[in-house]
Order: sequence, then structure tokens, then C-alpha cells
Amino acid sequence: MTKFRYLGINECLENLIKVVEIVIEPITINLSESLDMIAYNNIVSPIDIPPYDRSAVDGYAICGEATTSASPNNPIPLVIKHGSNKISCNEAAPISTGDRLPLGADAVIMFEDTYTDGTKNIVYVMRSVPKYANVSRVGEDIRRGDTIVEKGRLIRPWHIAAMAAIGLSKIRVYRKIRVGVVTIGSELRDGGIEIYSEGGIIDITSKLIVASLQEYRFIEPKWYGIVEDDEDKIASLIRRAVSEDDIVITTGGTGPSNRDLTFNALSLLEKDMRINVISRGVAMRPGRPTTIATINGKPLFMLSGFPVAAYIALRVLVIPFIARFLDIKGIEPIEVPATLTKRIAGSVGYDVFARIKAYRCGDSMCAEPMAIHGSGVLKTLLSSNAILRIDRNLEGFDRGEKVWIQLL
Repeated sequence: MTKFRYLGINECLENLIKVVEIVIEPITINLSESLDMIAYNNIVSPIDIPPYDRSAVDGYAICGEATTSASPNNPIPLVIKHGSNKISCNEAAPISTGDRLPLGADAVIMFEDTYTDGTKNIVYVMRSVPKYANVSRVGEDIRRGDTIVEKGRLIRPWHIAAMAAIGLSKIRVYRKIRVGVVTIGSELRDGGIEIYSEGGIIDITSKLIVASLQEYRFIEPKWYGIVEDDEDKIASLIRRAVSEDDIVITTGGTGPSNRDLTFNALSLLEKDMRINVISRGVAMRPGRPTTIATINGKPLFMLSGFPVAAYIALRVLVIPFIARFLDIKGIEPIEVPATLTKRIAGSVGYDVFARIKAYRCGDSMCAEPMAIHGSGVLKTLLSSNAILRIDRNLEGFDRGEKVWIQLL
């Protein structure tokens, strides 16, 4: 086993990326099922969109030059031509939004800029329109050869619309990433409030972690239940999870000490599995006890049993690892500028993640720090809607200082 030392977050992720050996294969799915999945390859348009000149309004397709002198005082009469795909410059064809322009037409006049006298098949144009007025040109939206979805892009509704526009009905995406979650702790129970009367503790951390993973449709979490504080049983359940999943997360039993049961259990797996410890503890608060390793090339994140510490580690280590590994585009946290309402201290040598209550104040955003200590205080998550990262090289931020916060 490698002797532990606290590594910074970026160093942990960089070292982990270098040694992982997992493979996330592509699958082909229906376009209708692709929302929030990850594109496996670049998708390039084989056609122009629109594929032909088409009307952008309801009206009449005309020759623009025929209306050069048109005005309410000098209406230009044109013969209405129905059901034809070709007109001459003394004719006008009724057209609806999205319809293809007939041959000979190069503009569209809106109905409200015309009138008919009710007795003749004539329309009077009261406004001059230039060539291509109210016309969506060939390739105006998407050009043949344009990349409309990049490899690694999180597929959003507008991507689906664009892919449908170029005629796709199926798409290749990365299969869902299987993440196993193991809860460790003899004192933990899964159930209702009667557990408290029995002297037990309700397992809430795994619920928070699994629910957070479920927010990402390209992740398939699996909870393996609660295992007691027994290194043999912990090792056995981790072994099973490693065999079934791409990534394994444990909660509880962490920390660089003799009581770090999860870490100690790894020694039982060394006989027939390759163990590579990336970092035994991370230079962050909360979440300092987080340990990262690989087993047979698969990432193992050993998170704190305290809910807030585990949640922060998931946000700044687990999800960023997945994003870097697959080069995912589109899941970066949203950051906004805000003004601190009071001073907040950092901890030199550690990245500190403070829970923040962000709210509108005048024309800007204010950031009210909640507790930065207390890794098990759920109320700070309930009351906050953002996180402030205080860099490990900073002593903190003063009241009134402008900072960037990550929205939850």
C-alpha cells in the first residue's frame, strides 16, 4: 500500500485519469431516448437546413421586382395563381409559413400588406418588398457539413430537434456509466424513525449520493445496501461492486487512521486484485477523509459518511472525473458573480467549499455564507442554493467582495 498524503483536487483527478482502465462502450438508441445522454461521435449534417428556399410568413409568393413602386396609394395588381409550383412576375401564389417557394418567386408579401376586391382573381400589393424578403434561404439555419452535435456533448432538447431536422431517428451514445454505492457502518439502518428509538442511525448519506447520481441520466447508480464494520464483509461487497460496475463509491468508514475500515479492507483484496491508491485524503473541506484508489483499473471513491462532506466530494471529484474521462461537454456547473454579505474564512492548504444562500439584491446577486464547518449538517444544504469555493491559497474573502459562486 502507498503511504497517504493529502493531494489537491486537480492533482487527484489528473493522477486518476492516468491509470483508469474502464471502457464505456457505445450503444445505438432511438433519438427520442437520447435526452441527457452523451454523444459518442460528432454528428455532421449531410444536408442544408432549410433544404430549399421557403416562406417565413403566411402570404403570397411573388417576384420582388414586381412590387418596386407598390404603396397604399399605388397598389400593384397581381394574378393569383393556385396549385402551381411556378409563377411569373405578374402572378402571386398563396403560401404558408414553411412552404417551399414556387419557381420564379424570390420574396413573400404578408397577407396584411395586400387586399383583394372579391370579384376578380387579383391581389393588390400595397408595399414594396425586396428580393428574399420574408424568405428563409437554403442553408440559412444549418449548412451541409456543419457539426450539430460534438462527440462528448450532453444531448439537450435543441440537439434532438436539430438531429430530427437532418432526418436522424437513431443515434450512437455512450452506454450508461454503472456506479455502485456501498454504505458502511454497523450503526446505520435503512428504514423509518423507529430506528432512532432502537438507538440506530438512519442512513441518509447513500440516499443523497444515489439521488444526486440519478440527476444525470447517463449514470446508472446501484445501491448495494449497508455493510457492517467488518473488513472481510466490506472487502467482499467492494469486490462484488467492482465486478459489476464501472465506478464504485463507498460512504463511511473513511479517514487516514487505524479506524479507516474501508481503506484497511483493500489489503484483503490485494491478493488477487490490483490496488492503486491515488490519494488517502484530499486537501479539501469538507471531505478531507476522501480516499481515491483504483481496483483492477476501476475507480474507487471512498467518501465520508457525513452527508455534506460526501455530497461535496461527489460534486468536485466523482462527477468531474467522469466529465474529464469522457470529455463531456455541457455538465459544467453554472457560475455567477455575487457580492458577499459577510466575511468568510478559508483554510490555507485546503480548498474550502462553503454553502451559500444566493438571492437578488438590487441589480446584482448577493451571497450569504452558511456554515463552512459541520460536514454532517443537512440544514445548510436545505437552506443553500449555491457553493463558494475558497482556493487553498487564500485566507478567505471579505464582506462586500465580488466572488463567483456555483449554483446548485
